[in-house]
Amino acid sequence: MARRFDAVSLDVGGVLVVPDHGVLAAALDGLGVGYDRSAFGPGHYRAMAAMDAAASAPEDFTDYLGGFLAAVGVDPAARSSAHAALTEVLRTPVWCQPVPGSRAGLAALAAAGLRLAVTSNSDGTVADLLRRHEWCQVGAGPGVPVEVVTDSGIVGVGKPDPRVFQATIDALGLPPERILHVGDSVHYDVAGGAAVGLRTVHMDPFGLCSSTAHEHVATLADLVAER
Repeated sequence: MARRFDAVSLDVGGVLVVPDHGVLAAALDGLGVGYDRSAFGPGHYRAMAAMDAAASAPEDFTDYLGGFLAAVGVDPAARSSAHAALTEVLRTPVWCQPVPGSRAGLAALAAAGLRLAVTSNSDGTVADLLRRHEWCQVGAGPGVPVEVVTDSGIVGVGKPDPRVFQATIDALGLPPERILHVGDSVHYDVAGGAAVGLRTVHMDPFGLCSSTAHEHVATLADLVAER
């Protein structure tokens, strides 16, 4: 990523946070099903790969949960009940476990003087989530200041729809080629952002994606070095 950019647009899920492992484990424990908790970390990114492969509708986590349950070793015979149990708990407040290194990475992006934005598929509450957990907010507050939080639940359509990305572009007032969008999905983030002229990169901390058609980073801090 030798190209330069002036602003960074951040997805939330898979870039800043993932679903809380304790909540997911408790739901599975309640069913008495076996699983490998050590696989929960890469499990999120394998689940996103399943969503990418299916081109799932935004905020439909059917394929996500199928991919996650397979990744963490839940027996196929138990997956239907496990899927139902996780569907009940997979709500916005559960997306609160920090991706390792992302708090420091976000602070490093701000310290580097980059303009920051959030562009997320959510349900209209992601700005509140980010503020309450002291990640970021528009203007002054407990977290890193960003210029805009674009939430698909407020825009009315989800990524990869160009209107979601355009809301961020308009708020930043920059040419799209000067904005780098980073997300954990090839379909929604990488391809979606590139379709409107954004520079895009795939957050892939476990090196699971073998595609050479787009760029990858393991941590947000990697972006600072490549600015």
